[in-house]
Amino acid sequence: MSLYGRTDSNANKTKAGVGIAASSQAKTTIYIDETEAALEANKERGLNAPGWWSYYTYTDSSGATRHKAEQLVFIAGGDTNANETQADDAQAADANVVLAIGTQPADTAVAVGAQLQLTVVATATPPGDNSVVTYQWQKKSGNRYSNISGATSAAYTVATYAAGDAGTYRVKLNSTNGAKELISDVAVVTTS
Repeated sequence: MSLYGRTDSNANKTKAGVGIAASSQAKTTIYIDETEAALEANKERGLNAPGWWSYYTYTDSSGATRHKAEQLVFIAGGDTNANETQADDAQAADANVVLAIGTQPADTAVAVGAQLQLTVVATATPPGDNSVVTYQWQKKSGNRYSNISGATSAAYTVATYAAGDAGTYRVKLNSTNGAKELISDVAVVTTS
């Protein structure tokens, strides 16, 4: 048996994460079992082998989510996914979940003082408690997109539109179980 244990218990998590130094990134110590290591969504995050990992995400200057994964301890013959105890599904998918956009945000012209609303309709397949779609609306500024604070639902609403609200918008979609990120088409908002 490994010094770090073959299960994702809190005691084993503490032992595996002891070498992670404090830094400006909010690193999470997560356990990847063999099922999770085989999923494409996890491989794209760099979580491609069973064991303990140091993991964090960040948004780059173009508005894309980037992943940083460093394996701390490889575990051969680890515990099964059915026995998982850690709440790490936001970082590591348990099943292949596919996000799809049914209705893209649309270009719109809005009068100053009126309400601006952009919407997207998205689904996660298979649906369920572990695959809820999450949203982050972004606005283009120069050559990059920046997250709009608090704009985390299927609809982005500005109660009283001002000329400065004109621009190019998009929404970044994820799921609560770590499905592969999806970015919508852009919507251009102009003043009518």
